[in-house]
Amino acid sequence: MLDEPPAAAVCLSIFGIRDDETRSRRCCGVDASHTITVAHRRSSPHVRVVQVMATRLVNHPYPQVLCSQRTKRNEYEVSGCGTHSDKELASHAEKWIRSVSTKTCLKKIFLSIFPSSVCALFTLPDEILLGENLTTLRVLGSRGTVSVRMTTSHHPVIKCVSLRELHLDGVCISEETLNLILSSCSLLVKIELSNIYSDSCEGFKTIKVINLPCLYALSIGLDGWQSTSLEIRDVPNLGVFSYDLFHSARLWDPHPFPFNSNAHSISLGSNVTHLMLGGVIADNAGLDMIKSGFPFLMCLTLYLTSWMLGSFHFTCASIKRLSLQSCPKSLIDVQVHAPKLLFFDFHGDMLPSLLFPDSSLWYIKLSLSLNLPVDADFFLKMREALTLSQKCDLRLTTRNNSKLPFDIDIEDLRTRLLFPPATNVQKFEFQTVEDDCLSDRSPFFDAFFKICHPKHVYAKRDMMDEYNNHFCSVMLSEMTTGTTFWSHHLKDVQIRRHKKWETLTDCPRSFLHGNMHFKLYWC
Repeated sequence: MLDEPPAAAVCLSIFGIRDDETRSRRCCGVDASHTITVAHRRSSPHVRVVQVMATRLVNHPYPQVLCSQRTKRNEYEVSGCGTHSDKELASHAEKWIRSVSTKTCLKKIFLSIFPSSVCALFTLPDEILLGENLTTLRVLGSRGTVSVRMTTSHHPVIKCVSLRELHLDGVCISEETLNLILSSCSLLVKIELSNIYSDSCEGFKTIKVINLPCLYALSIGLDGWQSTSLEIRDVPNLGVFSYDLFHSARLWDPHPFPFNSNAHSISLGSNVTHLMLGGVIADNAGLDMIKSGFPFLMCLTLYLTSWMLGSFHFTCASIKRLSLQSCPKSLIDVQVHAPKLLFFDFHGDMLPSLLFPDSSLWYIKLSLSLNLPVDADFFLKMREALTLSQKCDLRLTTRNNSKLPFDIDIEDLRTRLLFPPATNVQKFEFQTVEDDCLSDRSPFFDAFFKICHPKHVYAKRDMMDEYNNHFCSVMLSEMTTGTTFWSHHLKDVQIRRHKKWETLTDCPRSFLHGNMHFKLYWC
C-alpha cells in the first residue's frame, strides 16, 4: 500500500508462467502515458512472460479501474482509467501481486517502483516470499529515497526455498527479514544487495551470508555512514565478491569502516577470482589482505575514495585485469608487479606516474577529470603512459576554474618529448564542464595532438551548455584554415551524428553543437 496517497507512480514488471488467459473489454479515452499494461508473450510452448506496468491515472468519467483486451496472439493489454486515487491504484497492484505470487507456476518476479512523490512508500505484501517454485526475485526502487518496503512483517513466512537469484536495489528491509531470507534460501547462486536501507534508524548491524554452498556471486552496497559488519562463511563456491560503501559529500568519512576490521567475520574461501571493493581500502594493510587472501584472483576493481597514501604499490601473480577508480589527486605513484596483467583501467582527477615492470599490457583506459590549466609535464606523463600497452582509450573531462587563456610552450614540449605521437589510441572521448574560454585555448589540442593521434573521437557538448562543443569548433576551424601543425597531418576528417558518416567540411555548422563522433585519418 502507499502510505502517502498523493501523486505516486508505481511501475511493476512481473515475469512468470501463466495458465489463465482471459478476455474483457477495453476502456476508451485513456491517456496512453498513464496506463497499466499487461502483456503475455509466449517464449516457449510451456512458458509465458508476464509484464505489468502501472503509472498515475488520468481523471476519467467512467468508473472502471482495470480492463483488458487481447491485442495479438498470447498478448493482452490492461488499461487503467477513472477517478481513482494513486492509493487505490496501489491497492489494486498489491492485490494483483498477492494473487500472482502464490502461483506454483511462477518462476521469476521483477518489480520496479518509482514514486513521483518523495513521501510515497509502496509496501510489498508478505506473499511475495511464498512462491515455492520462485527462482528469481528482483526489486528495484528509487535511489536516494525509500520508495519500496519489503513486507510488513519482520519475521515473514518464507516458502521461496527454490530461489536462485536475489536482487534488491533501493529497498527498505528489516535486518531480521533480510537475514531470514538469506538463511532460508540455501540454493542461492547470486545475491545483489545495492543501496538497501534498514527500517531501523541505526542501520544494519550485521548482514549474515552463511552456509550457501551454491553461492557464486555476492554483491553488497551500503551507505558509508552505516557501521555494518559482515558475517560471511561456508560459501565454498564463491567466485565473485563485491563490497561497496557509498560516501555522499555530506556524510563522507575520511576514516572508513575498514574491510579487514575485526568487526567483520569474513571467510570467502579460496576460489574468488573477481573482487570489487569500494571505499574500504585506505592503505597498504588492505592491499596485503588482498594479496594474501585471494590466491586465484584474476580481476580486481578498487574504488579508492578513502585512499590515504601518495603511492599505490601492489603485487599479484595471478591478476589479469586491474581497475583503479575514483582516485584522489594525492595519488602520484602507481606501481604494479603482475606478470599476467593484460588490462588496466584508471579513473582519477590527475594522472600519476605509472609503472608495470613485469607486465606486457594489451589495453589501457585512462579517464581523467582535469581542472585546467595543465602544464607540459602533464602531457609528457601522458605520452609515457601511452607506451605501456598495445592499445589505449582516453577519456578527458576538463573544467576551467581559472577563466584565463590557456598557454603552453609547444616548442618546449616538442624538445622534451622522447617519442613521436602515439598511434595506438583507439578512442578519445572529450567533454568540457562550464568552459567558456576553451575556444580561446587551442594550445590544449596543439599539445594533445603532439603526443597522440587518436583514430576515433567522441566529442560531447559542454555539460552545462548544450550549444557549446569546443572540439567540433576547433576541428572545423583548423580543417578550414590549417593554421596549426597537426592539421597538416590530417588527410581527412569524417563525422557522424546519427548513422551516416560525412566529411566534416561538407556538414552544416548547426550539426556541430551536439554530441559528435569523429574519424581522424592521419598521414
